[in-house]
Amino acid sequence: MPRQIRTLPPGTPGRPRNWKELRRRRRRRLWLRRLLLLGGFAGAAALLAFALPGLSRPVLASAAPEDTAIRQEAAPQTAAEALPVVAIDPGHGGDDVGAEGLGFYEDEMTWKTAQELMALLEADGRLDPRLTREEEETITPTERAARVREMDAQLLLSIHGNSDPVYGSAGYECYPVPPGRARNGESVRFGELLAQGFEEAGASLRGENGVRYLYYDEDGDKWITELSDPEVHWEFSFTLLEQCGCPAVLSEQCFVTNSADVAAFGSDTGCRTSARIYYEAICDWFGLTPS
Repeated sequence: MPRQIRTLPPGTPGRPRNWKELRRRRRRRLWLRRLLLLGGFAGAAALLAFALPGLSRPVLASAAPEDTAIRQEAAPQTAAEALPVVAIDPGHGGDDVGAEGLGFYEDEMTWKTAQELMALLEADGRLDPRLTREEEETITPTERAARVREMDAQLLLSIHGNSDPVYGSAGYECYPVPPGRARNGESVRFGELLAQGFEEAGASLRGENGVRYLYYDEDGDKWITELSDPEVHWEFSFTLLEQCGCPAVLSEQCFVTNSADVAAFGSDTGCRTSARIYYEAICDWFGLTPS
């Protein structure tokens, strides 16, 4: 049935003169109810705060410092993870002492140089240098390569020393990842920076320009080609270079059997000189200005 609308006859006290006035009255009553409701809530909150003054404030006070501490600890960790990882491989070590030099063994020189280089890179702060071995650790080239891959390194420098007790050879040479392998070009660029640095420090460069490729034949004998030879040889090079998974160079920083070489690049002072050359070449390779 249609809804019956009740009306008041004209002249009844309180009857609105028109519908607009009726709507205004209804709005006033609605707002009055809302104000009363809000006032009730505010009064209840004030009473609760007065009765229990310590209910919420301690939670807020303790949460803020804790949250700040978490943010402060997280920020440096994120920044450290973003730094490019540089793997520093001190050749030989442990039971494998390397070549015998003039009063020292090769692994002593490689470790000392690596420590000097680590100090320079850590002081710089823009790269994340990591060693492939501990000081007295015996570790195979395959294990070193696996560690470099686990580091997710972007560059590898393997530090070694040459030996020639018969003829007294001298000079600097290094071996990048060979042609036909991934990252050959990036490795060559790093090798050229190293050779340039040692030459500027007074070292003679072996071969054409100090950057060469080394392979092993079926009998395990070494043979060398120059950088100018782009031919791809499928004989294996150094295991570390073949398996590390990043641009890499094996550096023969001096002949440990040559007194002039040792004085310049293998003694205590020489190791610091070599480390500085390595540091500057690494910075240049990453496009950074050495400090």
